[in-house]
Amino acid sequence: MSGNLGFTHDPVIVFEAARLLRENRDIHFLLSGWGIGFDQLREMQSEARLPNVTLVDRVEDDQLETFLSAADVWIIPYRKNVAGVSVPSRCYNLLAIGRPVILVSEADAEAALTVTEHDVGWVVEPGSAEELAKTISRAAGAKDRQRAERASEIAGRFDFETAMTGYCGLIRELAQNKPD
Repeated sequence: MSGNLGFTHDPVIVFEAARLLRENRDIHFLLSGWGIGFDQLREMQSEARLPNVTLVDRVEDDQLETFLSAADVWIIPYRKNVAGVSVPSRCYNLLAIGRPVILVSEADAEAALTVTEHDVGWVVEPGSAEELAKTISRAAGAKDRQRAERASEIAGRFDFETAMTGYCGLIRELAQNKPD
């Protein structure tokens, strides 16, 4: 997990999943970031001292690509009832480097629809560390490279030029269909 952990994120579910998987030596949690949620993770780890969790301060932009490439899969944890409030920009960084994601989110959130539609990871409903732990185990056992390859392939759909073209088209369409 990497990035700003603000009010829309749920780092506790990730920590609790790590607690549930602490005996599995094939799974290690590398958690990096900043924000109130990351401070909470520091406190939890200082008390629990889980051997399968490593906390890393915010990674500088010039080292971010290398850092994000270091993991097999990344977790983006959102709280309940935040679909439409926040779109995880980190998701697009992860797709660009060809990493599948485990998104803790409502199934109708934009990022969850992207993950599901393109099969570039897994979506877990918020609130269940047990379900997240099961999904992490399933992801760890997935030996196919197709998710990572698809992630790289679709990342181009989310570049600046493509996004601006889409926004301009939407604005033109709305302007043409304005109510009288």
